[in-house]
Amino acid sequence: MSLGENFTRGVVEAFGYKIPYIEAGEGEVLISLPGSAGLELSTAKDELAKSYRVIELDPPGWGETTPLEGRMRQRDLAIVLAAAIQEMGIDSYHLLGTSMGGTNAYWLASQYPDRVKSIILEAPMLFTGPDELIDPSALQMIEALVGGMPIPDMSGYPAPPPHPNKPWADEAFFREQMRRRFVMMAKSDHSYDAPELRAFAQTSEIPTLLLFGTEEEILNQGYPEHFKSLVRGGKVSILEGGIHDLQNSVPDAFVAEVKAHIG
Repeated sequence: MSLGENFTRGVVEAFGYKIPYIEAGEGEVLISLPGSAGLELSTAKDELAKSYRVIELDPPGWGETTPLEGRMRQRDLAIVLAAAIQEMGIDSYHLLGTSMGGTNAYWLASQYPDRVKSIILEAPMLFTGPDELIDPSALQMIEALVGGMPIPDMSGYPAPPPHPNKPWADEAFFREQMRRRFVMMAKSDHSYDAPELRAFAQTSEIPTLLLFGTEEEILNQGYPEHFKSLVRGGKVSILEGGIHDLQNSVPDAFVAEVKAHIG
């Protein structure tokens, strides 16, 4: 079976934004909010769709969506996403947030806790600053983009070799993903560590799981302890051999942890 073969594509509208999504499966609803490059198929989502109704949304200004004209605060983006999910007739769901999408997921849960049954965070850019990053200079790039720096030319950008479990991630794929990230970053406020999120983390009763890889290349290996110190009752699972993209690098372990958490 080819990647994403059972997923169908659709568009839902909320607050005037047309939001693309992919969907497959039946049963408990698992809403997936992608990382900074936007909507992306994965080996893990293919497997999860055998047990759940899996829906991944492409947030406004992310991925293949129309670039935003003005800046979008993450707390407001979460409101748009929550409205889109409700427009699909879904009142409650499990929530999976990947990388920067983890912050979107946490903003959504903090504002609509009655709708979220559980939270799974895949190497999230949540509660992060220079001390949590392997390369803190990445924050300077984001600040420069927000400040109006032109989107960098990606044609000569060095690309790492594809992970063995993600052979389609060649140089062209990598450069396009980076371009999408830069376009999105220029229009987002990147509220990763807002006081409201810290307050929610200390009071929330939503079961929350952090998934983190031993070969993580963006967040440092001290991040799980940082997470546990901030999220009351938060659970952590370290996936052996996993890189930042856990869904493709260690899909079996990823799926097993998600299924155990959802129950």
